[in-house]
Amino acid sequence: MIEEIKSMILDLCKDPGWRDHIESVVKFSEILARKLNADIEICLISAWLHDIKKIKGEKDKHHVHGSEEAGEILMKLYYPADRIEKVKHCILTHSSDMNYIPKSIEAKVITSADALSHFSNFLDLAQTAFTFRKLSLEEGRNWLIKKYQGYWNKVQILPEARDLVKDQYDAIKLILGI
Repeated sequence: MIEEIKSMILDLCKDPGWRDHIESVVKFSEILARKLNADIEICLISAWLHDIKKIKGEKDKHHVHGSEEAGEILMKLYYPADRIEKVKHCILTHSSDMNYIPKSIEAKVITSADALSHFSNFLDLAQTAFTFRKLSLEEGRNWLIKKYQGYWNKVQILPEARDLVKDQYDAIKLILGI
C-alpha cells in the first residue's frame, strides 16, 4: 500500500521541489521512527500524504483538508479505521498551526521531519526567495534567516531531530551570515 501511495503522490508532484520535499520528509520520518520506536508504517504513510493539498495548490488549512483527504484515500485502500485516525492526526498536526498539537510520537516524528526537510533542501527555499518571490538580496537573506530560525526553533520539533541536521543548520547560518 505504501508503494501505491508513493506512486500517487509522485505522479502529483509536477514541480521537482515538491518531490524533493516529500522524499526528504519520508527519509527523515523513517530515520526518526526507527530511532524513537514509533510505528514506521504510520510515519511513512503520513509522510507521503502530509502535503497532498499543498501539492494540489491548496495552501489555506492544507493540514486540515489534507487530513480529511488522506482519510478518504486510506478508506478506499481498506486501511484499518484505527490506523487511519493515527495518520490523520499526524497530517492534521504537522504544520505550525497551534490549534493542532501533535500528541502521538508518530505525529511528532512527522512534524519534525517536515521541519528537517528544509535543511536538506536549502537551494529550493533560496530559489523560492529569489526567483518566485523576486526578493532583493537583502530581503531574500532576511526571509531565509526568518524561515530557518523558525524551523530550528519550532516548538514541536524533537530534540533527536535537531541532532540530524545540526551540521546543515550551522552551514546555512554561515552562508546567511547569522
